[in-house]
Amino acid sequence: MDTITWDPPGPGPWQQDSAHNPVSQTALMQEIYPEGFNKGFTEAFAGYGLLLDRLAMGVVNGFTYHQPQPFDMPGPDGPKDPEWIGAEIGRRTEVAAQAVADQIWRDEIAEWDAEIKPAAQARHRELGSVDLGALDDAELLAHLQTCMTHVGAMAYQHHRYNCHALVPVGDFVLQAAAWTHRPPMSLFGVLDGFSPVSNVLSPEIQNAVTALRADQDALDLLRSAGHPVEVLGTLRTRVPAVDDYVANVHFRLIEGFDVVNPTIGERPDAILGRLGAAVAMTGNPSIERADALAASLRADVPAEHREEFDDLLGEARRVYRLRDERGIYSDISAVGLLRLTLLEIGRRQVAAGNMTDAELAFELHTDELEAILSGSAGPGNDELQRRRDHRLRLTLDGPPRYLGPPPPDPPPLETLPPPLARVMAAVGFTIDGILGQLDEPAGTSTSIAGIAGAAGVYEGTARLVKSIDDLLTLEPGDVLVAPTTGEAFNSMLHLVGAIVTDHGSFASHAAIVSREMGIPSVVGTVNATTRIEDGARVRVDGSTGTVDIL
Repeated sequence: MDTITWDPPGPGPWQQDSAHNPVSQTALMQEIYPEGFNKGFTEAFAGYGLLLDRLAMGVVNGFTYHQPQPFDMPGPDGPKDPEWIGAEIGRRTEVAAQAVADQIWRDEIAEWDAEIKPAAQARHRELGSVDLGALDDAELLAHLQTCMTHVGAMAYQHHRYNCHALVPVGDFVLQAAAWTHRPPMSLFGVLDGFSPVSNVLSPEIQNAVTALRADQDALDLLRSAGHPVEVLGTLRTRVPAVDDYVANVHFRLIEGFDVVNPTIGERPDAILGRLGAAVAMTGNPSIERADALAASLRADVPAEHREEFDDLLGEARRVYRLRDERGIYSDISAVGLLRLTLLEIGRRQVAAGNMTDAELAFELHTDELEAILSGSAGPGNDELQRRRDHRLRLTLDGPPRYLGPPPPDPPPLETLPPPLARVMAAVGFTIDGILGQLDEPAGTSTSIAGIAGAAGVYEGTARLVKSIDDLLTLEPGDVLVAPTTGEAFNSMLHLVGAIVTDHGSFASHAAIVSREMGIPSVVGTVNATTRIEDGARVRVDGSTGTVDIL
């Protein structure tokens, strides 16, 4: 058995990103993803003058770790010159003040809508339309290299928009909390419904839903108990809007950011579930609740600040959808395209007798993939199986939450110039809301403590969801208990009575969608999936952040 050591990826403290990557990643993703991540974060932070150069990514045993890297972090030559530090703080203060005054996110989201997102969608569809089986090995190698480059570019695209998505939202929540004397976490509800792509009835599925609603025979087929492959195939032939929807999304990962996760197109049952949930959806109650909460908040804001409250709320709602769109239209699609290419390579290796399972191709490194498609021998089947077993064992054992020395206390915000304090607070608050969780499991043998995600109390049967197959077994009224949630869960949440997760905090996907659906949630419990048995009766209190095992 391999000896596993946990050395930090660099000097200083590091925190594991359990909200996005709670599992050990493949070697290929470790090779091609971090560069785009780090480049994107560097550019994002620079645009707002933050006193951080970036949120750096490092990888240890396949698990991603992050480190906020201050601009004055000592380099190879030792500490930075104090005079330079003072001048740099002054320069960054001017950048921060100008960014907020100019509302630079407005131009960025306009460019996103007009150029960046359409170009990415077109490129994804172009690569997704390639008939991989018709390519010879040299052509498949070229396509593989294109897809790997595309993943890096899309990782960069995703993360360079981070601050545009985070600053207006965090700034609004913190300012409104100060004016209304309400807990900041309780104010996120004013944004519910303002990320349409994450709604069950999303804009990209709307045409398909409209066409289905106008065709009773197609609706009956959608709701039938027929085999998912046959049902979806017939619907695509009968209803062009359904075919167009599938062509636009089939290459996206259902969950996560690694090639081991299936794409939407590989799971016709998931596509039918999304279509069925969208057809059943009427109205937009989440926006109605959001507007009611906004009106209640506004009434508590001192009169002299109400105009500013309105402006900040408008800007937060303007950019809120970027939080989801930058992933869905960037790396979630690009990694799915790479997965499909690897599966084709794996199928050819199986046909040649070199592999027993096409998915073993996920364990190959970049140079090994290139060698195989160039006619050279790659690692044997036993070696690839050993790599997969090792990766799965790492995931089962889990990583340490922190590596390196304890993190230092951040500089008190009140000591910073106001423009810097404002953007630093906004970014720090929202990042913590996405990545945070309890450091250690809390509660008792019958009561689990976590972070309040969405208010309300619900009692029901716990259903453990650790895979896509588990997700598709949900029954109406179940309490979904999962390590984390992602876009894949959206199509099934109309069945759920409450949500409980191991990872994430008040701005995680689970907390956001539970508020939008109006169901209670408790997130960031660390290990609810090991403390709650499948089928157990539980009571979820999303106001107190507790789950009682009944």
